[in-house]
Amino acid sequence: MPPSPTISVSAIFWLTILGLVWGMFFSLSRFAGETQIPPLTIIAYSLTLEIPLFAAICIIRGKYPNLWRPASMVFYLMAAILGYMVPALLEIRTAPIIGAGLLTMIVTLTPVTTLVIAFFMRTDTLTRKKIAGVILASIAMLPILLGNNLAMPIPERAALGLTLAILVPVCYGLYHNFVARFWPSGEDGWQLASGEVIIGALTILPFVTITRGLELAPAIETGLIWIMGGYIILGAISIYLYFYLLDAGGPVFVSLAGFISLIAGVVFGIIFFGETHPWWVWGAMLVIAAAVWLATSNKTA
Repeated sequence: MPPSPTISVSAIFWLTILGLVWGMFFSLSRFAGETQIPPLTIIAYSLTLEIPLFAAICIIRGKYPNLWRPASMVFYLMAAILGYMVPALLEIRTAPIIGAGLLTMIVTLTPVTTLVIAFFMRTDTLTRKKIAGVILASIAMLPILLGNNLAMPIPERAALGLTLAILVPVCYGLYHNFVARFWPSGEDGWQLASGEVIIGALTILPFVTITRGLELAPAIETGLIWIMGGYIILGAISIYLYFYLLDAGGPVFVSLAGFISLIAGVVFGIIFFGETHPWWVWGAMLVIAAAVWLATSNKTA
């Protein structure tokens, strides 16, 4: 077994920044959803505005996605659907209903859903610790899903919001396993991210333009354009830090950013939206953190 990499103070600092960035995304989703602009249109705006950034990164690095290779194009499309478009659509739709804090808690279950899906796709095996993590996560989520006194922005639509929110970690779990199984040989993470953005934009932009139109005026009037700017900047930062920390500390170390994002997402929801939670939700958050730790453990026991 190769020795574990030495974790520097700098790596721990950037891990904290990555967790804060991930946590901020959920508040941005609520801001975006509350503009009343259709979620598909918001995603089309975001993907379109990200193309110049990723194109510049490709030019600087001298590496480009293989857009003309059919196998790579199919991979980019599936990755964009599972890892970007559908989760973003669900997050923008659910954040205004259940709040950024609860959405953060639910999405933090992504390592658990990834593990369960990996077991069925035979890309990983379940150990005793990982099984315990799955059980703990299920226990932690039950009070939230069945609770009728949760403080939500739109409590009368809680059932819809929670149901859609659970689909977000499921999508991410499918995405991680799809990437692990079908990653095109010879390509790195930046090429994958660039291919996702470009193919995603080319797929959704014509559909949204034909069915809904794509006018900039509503985006400017509602302030959505600034929210999209936040998406783009934070997205680029998170991708860079993810691969930097993966190299600096390994996959288990990177997964620890999920703990920070769990706390950050809840705190940002309190700061920006005045969200409140009963005491047992805070207890559930601690159990979720323990479940994620167990599920991402690299021990074999």
